[in-house]
Amino acid sequence: MARKPRVLVIGTGGTMGAKLVDGIWKYGEITMETLVNSTPRVKEHFEVSTTNLFRMDSADMKPDNWLTLANTIYYAMNDYDGIVVTIGSDTAAYAATAVSFLIQELNIPVVFTSALMHPEQLNTDAEVNLRDAITVAGRADIAETLIVFNGKIMRATRTKKVNASELGGFGSFETSYPLGDIQQFISLNTPYRKRSRSKPKLYNKLETDVATVKVYPGFDGNRIKNLVDYPVKGMVLEGFGLGNIPVLDNGMKEAIAYANSKNAAVVIASNCYLGKHWQRIYEAEIGNRLRGLRAIPVYDMLPETAYVKLMWVLAQTTDYKKVKSMMQKSYAGEITPFSKNKIDTMK
Repeated sequence: MARKPRVLVIGTGGTMGAKLVDGIWKYGEITMETLVNSTPRVKEHFEVSTTNLFRMDSADMKPDNWLTLANTIYYAMNDYDGIVVTIGSDTAAYAATAVSFLIQELNIPVVFTSALMHPEQLNTDAEVNLRDAITVAGRADIAETLIVFNGKIMRATRTKKVNASELGGFGSFETSYPLGDIQQFISLNTPYRKRSRSKPKLYNKLETDVATVKVYPGFDGNRIKNLVDYPVKGMVLEGFGLGNIPVLDNGMKEAIAYANSKNAAVVIASNCYLGKHWQRIYEAEIGNRLRGLRAIPVYDMLPETAYVKLMWVLAQTTDYKKVKSMMQKSYAGEITPFSKNKIDTMK
């Protein structure tokens, strides 16, 4: 008889482990062992181990917690066929994205999952999401950091929370289609990294002096100068459309130059989904406006992902050329490399 796949479930708190105590939801009160034991048929098909690393609301989770989580995952990987992390949905995508950069060259899947309804509620989604996550971690031929939620399999670096109250919860912002789904069977869309015997690589540092700034009409470049003087080592500007930012009579150009003089990296992301054909129009629409600014566009990378990635990059280098090269390179499927061959020449 073939052995059951071995899966480790790491609890960090959030709704999935919450219990009503004296009228207040307490995070992490329900242990992962209790939750696994109450999830129908899981132990019939998988050999599941559990641990409770944190007992916290994900909004309180910090980069130090991501580092602790990444180390816990890394040093457990040799003993399991897959690893599941339960976490609060509010910052699940941030934590999962951090693990994507902190542990690279994965050889098994690392699957994050959450719940929008507490386990003790009648129609809770906790059990089905946990079962799906364990199934993907134990059986899917994939070796990436994922978010599994509401029947969807999503690449962590391309995922964000999009709904606070409906069971869909998360949205996948891949270039063409989501990574996969789990219904009666596991279905995956290529390309993706498969299981292997590779040796994962652990990174143990994040630069936390990084900020995200939402650009808005009438934005004053002095706000960037204030951040640089705070000081921060880098920032992500969340621009409009394709990554557009205001540059006329607002001190933006001077502010970015000031940031450069202080060796603070300025990254430009977009506040919206760029769609399938963004490369055809990017250079004509945005490239000319940004030329000469020494700001780093990250094209179709999610701003949340850009924020976490910049932490990871700046922990390794502050050299502008190296930061730019690393921010625009795909390490975990987070960005579509820009090709000028796809520029639309139509007038």
